[in-house]
Amino acid sequence: MASFDLIELSLDPLDVTPTLEDEFTATVVKKEIDNLDDIDHVKIASKQLVSLVMQRQAIIRALVKRLAVDNENVRIQRFEG
Repeated sequence: MASFDLIELSLDPLDVTPTLEDEFTATVVKKEIDNLDDIDHVKIASKQLVSLVMQRQAIIRALVKRLAVDNENVRIQRFEG
């Protein structure tokens, strides 16, 4: 297993409330998924959503690392693989 850093920082749960734009986008995507009638289209949509989730995860990870450099209220723990 590869080495990795576990970075923890405090976060207010109210800060992660979806915006109106987020809710609108979610509604549109859910309706499009509901309208899919071909399993191959469902598979394609699922794979695209996984790719999007992984991309956002990478962006969040990069932002957390950047915050960790400037923030004293952060705990970083190194795990060797």
